[in-house]
Amino acid sequence: MTISRCLTAALIGLLFVPVIAGAQTPEIEKARKETFPRASRAIEEATDARITLEVDAASFGTDEKAWSNLYIVANRVVGALSEIGKDQVGKDAIAGNLKKVVIVKPGAGPAEDSIELKNGTLTVKTSGTDLAMSLLQGIITRGLEKALNLAPTVETKP
Repeated sequence: MTISRCLTAALIGLLFVPVIAGAQTPEIEKARKETFPRASRAIEEATDARITLEVDAASFGTDEKAWSNLYIVANRVVGALSEIGKDQVGKDAIAGNLKKVVIVKPGAGPAEDSIELKNGTLTVKTSGTDLAMSLLQGIITRGLEKALNLAPTVETKP
């Protein structure tokens, strides 16, 4: 009976340890304390809108490359929102439609980076690879312009 209880306790412990450990990783703490607050301030300075950033830690799992690129993802989000918010029309669209950005890493398999704007939340889906980092800002900018019904500014020659 004692062995059975110990075994059960050990199995339960195995089930909960990764969840607890995953919630306190240095990467999550750095994102929560440094990366995301800094990005939120930069977005507010550029767009006059208060936007919070979050990461779906479970989707990133133990992918070290994705975690190491999280800072770059946050910078790409800042760049895209700054580009869209460069004029008052863009600032108003952001302020009226966006409250939160959630960064998610899609599951295994080939998945293109993409965005979705729904109920004030911009979900940025990225593989977190180096190649994705080079393309991500354009994907966010163009996708958000489309979601906010903003036509990109086109200059015409006189």
